[in-house]
Amino acid sequence: MKNITIVLLFLSALTCWQRADAAGQGTGAIEADVKSEYSHILIRRQGSMRSMNFVRDNGVEQIQTLWNMKRPHELVTHYSRLMFASYFFMPEQKRILIVGLGGGAMVHFYEHYDPEVKVDAVEIDEKVVQLAEKYFNVRTQKNTNIITEDAFKYFKSNKTRYDVIYMDAFLKPSEKTDTTGQPLQLKTVDFYKGLREQLTPDGIVVINLNIHPGINDDLATIRSAYPQVYTFRATSPNTIIVCTWDKARVTAATLHEKAKELDRRFKATFTFQSVGKARG
Repeated sequence: MKNITIVLLFLSALTCWQRADAAGQGTGAIEADVKSEYSHILIRRQGSMRSMNFVRDNGVEQIQTLWNMKRPHELVTHYSRLMFASYFFMPEQKRILIVGLGGGAMVHFYEHYDPEVKVDAVEIDEKVVQLAEKYFNVRTQKNTNIITEDAFKYFKSNKTRYDVIYMDAFLKPSEKTDTTGQPLQLKTVDFYKGLREQLTPDGIVVINLNIHPGINDDLATIRSAYPQVYTFRATSPNTIIVCTWDKARVTAATLHEKAKELDRRFKATFTFQSVGKARG
């Protein structure tokens, strides 16, 4: 009975978080309130749930990371689970790059479920890196390397080749970003095409897009840069895009079989079959 009560309380808190996420508002006690050159950041906590929120000029909070401190490897948000649709197209990953650290939920996933993967995470905001270490236990250790640098500059000097590059970088909206805070210089056709130079021969790119009035233009830009583009629609206002240079398209039946294999392999707190069903 006690365990059932704990589960119900957790689900109630999670529902509250998700409603707040959908409304763009944070919830829970404020643990840190930090302003950086790039963003206004709040760290909130409610029970075992902690969030990193970016605050807009109008006071609206956007939850960047939602984290269960008791189960740090668990991907709480739907969109973060969909990011790992990467495994459908690159099942054996050796080295990956995450652009945009946030609270490091993806880092925790790799450290727990695929710890042999070398993870580089590039984050422009030093304050985000500091908060991620203090409140989300994300730091350079073992196969994880946190890099504080402008991703655009990083790509110009980088010599490493990655199996997967995750584009998940968002800042405070300004004249240098779109309305969702995605840097404009990281969403051009030339930039997307140029990522191939950062990848292994079969490497792929995964992009998190926030839903906004110009998303169709974003999708058109991405489709003009890659031979194959797959969309996965989250329950939150996010669409996850997986981009490959394959000539042939992967069928829904193949994705279904791959999902069953991945579920047997990882035994994660979500199913890859549910990820496959989110394909747009």
